[in-house]
Amino acid sequence: MRSSARETVFKFIFSKLFNPDDEGLFDVLCSSLENDDDKRFAADLLGFVAENDKRYEDKITALSSNFRFNRIFKTDVCAIKIGMAELENFTETPVAVAIDEAVKLSVKYSTEKSPDFVNGVLAAFAKELIR
Repeated sequence: MRSSARETVFKFIFSKLFNPDDEGLFDVLCSSLENDDDKRFAADLLGFVAENDKRYEDKITALSSNFRFNRIFKTDVCAIKIGMAELENFTETPVAVAIDEAVKLSVKYSTEKSPDFVNGVLAAFAKELIR
């Protein structure tokens, strides 16, 4: 199930914030995924996040007025980056599903107010993609 693949990517990205040298962790996390399609999806999603990391950070800053980037919860940043990567690169995923999946990550791993914040940033990002 792709939700598990997204969560795997989330855990890896968050872990890399504290231990940037642990390259083997992604393989360990992926071993719990049920099938090769989910593993491939997770690897592709992680690749898009890594490739666009700085651009996504700049976009998060631009879309979250009144918040300095370094003050945004890291869990929220991870969820938003995953949502951005999916919205841009997996066009077969409906916009609402990509946003909802990122919001679910923030519900599970972040603060009470995080789901609204993640939803708002990703909704604004999705709107920009449509133009």
